[in-house]
Amino acid sequence: MTDYEIHVMIEDHVHLIRGANNARFPEANSLLIDDKTLTLIDAGSDMDHIVKTMRDLGHELKDLDLIVLSHFHVDHKNHAAQLQKMSQCEVICHPLAEKGVRSFQGLVDYYGITGHRFYQCWRDRIGTWLPEVLSDYDVTGTFADGQPIDLGDTIIYPIHTPGHTIDHTCFGINGYQKIMLVDIDLTRFGPWYGNAVSDIEQFKQSVQKIIDLRPQMGISSHLIDPVCEGLEQELQRFLSVFDEREKRIIRNISEGYDTVERLASIPTIYPRLPLDLYYVFEEFMIQKHVDQLLARGKISFEDGRLVILGDNYIV
Repeated sequence: MTDYEIHVMIEDHVHLIRGANNARFPEANSLLIDDKTLTLIDAGSDMDHIVKTMRDLGHELKDLDLIVLSHFHVDHKNHAAQLQKMSQCEVICHPLAEKGVRSFQGLVDYYGITGHRFYQCWRDRIGTWLPEVLSDYDVTGTFADGQPIDLGDTIIYPIHTPGHTIDHTCFGINGYQKIMLVDIDLTRFGPWYGNAVSDIEQFKQSVQKIIDLRPQMGISSHLIDPVCEGLEQELQRFLSVFDEREKRIIRNISEGYDTVERLASIPTIYPRLPLDLYYVFEEFMIQKHVDQLLARGKISFEDGRLVILGDNYIV
């Protein structure tokens, strides 16, 4: 049992289904839109939480009409195939998500970890945590960036916000005052971009895109409460983490951690690496920063090691 309410109303027809374990990975929040089209945005919340929320609102799983997936990640698509089988509902996603949603191999290709020394460790852990994602999913349609999805009294507005992944999409609820931020998640960890189809610059632009919309409420996939007070400041803080990490990488290189592997061993992005599989994502994110620093002439690669150029020691 959780020590918090499993679901809370955001506004008429719109209910936040909180993930178990404070919505920390491999859990994630979902939204249930209890409207003419009974809709679930993301299917990563604990199945018991989904069932209870629907029953509290007078529904059974078979009543579900539509699942909208924000992106292909395992903690967001998790129960979609099972729910679709029970309800015969539609499952839609961004066109760029289809490959990663439809099959496990497509997901692996998007993660970009085939051949990594910790691939099998990751594969085994996913099989334990989220066994459903090893199977195929039936995507019945797609949505378009900015094109409203009319659910009855509620309209949701897809906002394509790549960077976390190529397909990552936030959703405005009846406009843009309330936005499901998904994995612009405002956690203390900060941005996550550990896949082959992740991109730092796109991620920065996406966060700024949300800031420019000036929402009054941000609903994170990994915080159990929506953020209202100081939302813009929280988005700015989240954005600032990119620069903080870059400075940390430069400092660590100056202290002799002069390869991606050595930088990952500290670690540099994660505060700690509880399982070996996290090295996969630590290395991916460090490599993306290193590539940027190389391109901007802040560092160079000489004799198999990273070297700081000029006055970039001063950070």
